[in-house]
Amino acid sequence: MRQKILAAILAISISLQPCISCIHTSASTLPDTYEQKGTLTSLHTSTNSTGSAVSDSSSDNDFSDNNEENSSTPNNTPDVTLFSEKSSASSLKRSAKGSSPFTSSTYTHDDAFDDMNIYHGVDVSYYNGTIDWTKAKKAGVQYAIIRVGYRGYGAAGTLCTDTQFLNNIKGAQKAGVKIGVYYFTEAINEKEAIEEAEYCINKISDYDVTLPVAIDYEFPTSGGKPVGRMYNAKLSKKAATKNVTAFCKTIKNAGYTPMVYANKSDLATLIDGAALSKNYKIWLANYTTNTTYSGKYEFWQYTSSGKVNGITGNSGRVDCNFWYTKTKLEDLTTSPKPTVTPTPTVKPTPTPTVKPTTKPTAKPTPTPTAKPTTKPTAKPTVKPTTKPTAKPTPTPTAKPTTKPTAKPTPTPTVKPTPNTTPAAPSSFTTTSSSKSITLKWKAAKNVSGYQIYRKTAYNGTYKKIKTISDPSTVTYNNTGLGTDHEYYYRIRSYSKVGSKTYYSNYKALSAATLSHGQAAIAQSNIKLLKKPSLSAGVVKTVPKNTTVKYIGRTFLENNSKFLHIEYVLSGKSYKGYMTTSAQFKYYKLGTTTANLNLRKAAGTDKDKLALIPKGTPIAILGKTTVNKVVWYKTQYLYNNKLYKGYVASTYVK
Repeated sequence: MRQKILAAILAISISLQPCISCIHTSASTLPDTYEQKGTLTSLHTSTNSTGSAVSDSSSDNDFSDNNEENSSTPNNTPDVTLFSEKSSASSLKRSAKGSSPFTSSTYTHDDAFDDMNIYHGVDVSYYNGTIDWTKAKKAGVQYAIIRVGYRGYGAAGTLCTDTQFLNNIKGAQKAGVKIGVYYFTEAINEKEAIEEAEYCINKISDYDVTLPVAIDYEFPTSGGKPVGRMYNAKLSKKAATKNVTAFCKTIKNAGYTPMVYANKSDLATLIDGAALSKNYKIWLANYTTNTTYSGKYEFWQYTSSGKVNGITGNSGRVDCNFWYTKTKLEDLTTSPKPTVTPTPTVKPTPTPTVKPTTKPTAKPTPTPTAKPTTKPTAKPTVKPTTKPTAKPTPTPTAKPTTKPTAKPTPTPTVKPTPNTTPAAPSSFTTTSSSKSITLKWKAAKNVSGYQIYRKTAYNGTYKKIKTISDPSTVTYNNTGLGTDHEYYYRIRSYSKVGSKTYYSNYKALSAATLSHGQAAIAQSNIKLLKKPSLSAGVVKTVPKNTTVKYIGRTFLENNSKFLHIEYVLSGKSYKGYMTTSAQFKYYKLGTTTANLNLRKAAGTDKDKLALIPKGTPIAILGKTTVNKVVWYKTQYLYNNKLYKGYVASTYVK
């Protein structure tokens, strides 16, 4: 308070030092809502004073997207200013107050963040609907933390992808908005936490994710009461912290920066926020204008009711965040790596903003965990009118009397090793036999080698099966495999620089041990499932006599099996799963490479029966040669009518 009064007295002589304006993107304030056995479960309370990101842990059955269309919000210019209080003999700590471009409130920034950049961002999920990212960026959104997905809170704990994930990450990337992601956890042990982290890594590997990958730790609620697998597991604080650590270690090992998201209460009661902050960034959820959280944090989600032009879902409300950092946004050109954070050794006793790594000495390097929703245990910590600038405890190591202007904005640590992230291998493909799968890729430049991982079950865990130290090697033959079994692979490059090793993003694919491609003709109407689960939603119903591409048998960890199928309808591909009881007749597979005439008999002068679109799988029922041209006998279902005839092999691969 004394600083606040002093700032007013010295207003005339004060030197204003504007923080880099942060674009604040908001994430939806309302929870994602899901249906579990007919019961609508709300997982986010927009008025929760402790703050929580939108989190929606769906059941393992269908969920409902109940997005609401709303008018767009005003586009304001960010206004954050640092007040520098000076005297002839010493320099007082700076007290930062500023506004958000997405709310009408004024916020107090902790003294620990003096001389740091403050960037404005949002965190979003499917509840925010379809976002116009170009408008959002113009409205001041500098970065977005996008939900990758969530684990269902039913017994099975199915891993799910947010239905707007691809739209959001592609749209934000195209608009030039910096990207981070989060995953809503329901892991009840370390193995499941690792599984969730790997799920994230696979989903984001093809995109430019330069901000942290966060684990969203919180309990979803129903009727104001906590629910879900984690809540029912009654995990101890130690066990929960181990799960979060397992997630973060997996993310870090993949070359990304891990972060933990939780609200003020949960960081103290459900998980050990203080211990986690020693190794990982903290993303604090605290809906107030002046947080009293005394632990370390780098991101602060300060509201769930921001308004951003271009974001209209969830009644136009979105979660908004401040990011405090020494890093410049324009320097985020590669995926962030925790191992690359620079630590200048200069400045033995500088000001609290010494800038050792992007973590000011007090509470700057938090790690978010993506969008909680409603925190039943969340104790209201708001009280924006209480202690507007107090915060005496946040920066005990500040050293305010040492060199008032000494190294206020040291930039030597910016962009320390932006090019240490190696390029990922490209053109990752496979060829299969009945007992082996050969992986092929295009070599990446300036790397030391490659690491290959594999999992044998759809819901299994990736394990490293090969390290290749010769960067010119571009194939690997994985032998001794089971017949007709779908395997999952991912590959990444690594480069050694001094004593450190850096990793690229992963490239991933799946392949089955089949000696040749197989076409399958349905013997009845069969439902194509979204996932290898009897409770999964239906993608399409495949009509009787339809030819589909048989990808292979998908195994689960409990050894149950499903058929992995690709169904092409009018040139559009649908991939999904069927039970092993589905009735098919199998033939050698062919795929049309052009729109191809199906003729009544072999020969270009024969009657046309139908036009088969390019990219359609066909069953090769037989073949004959006419005028030195091989013709394949096949069948094609069109408008519920089955046609049998011949196609020229020239246009079939």
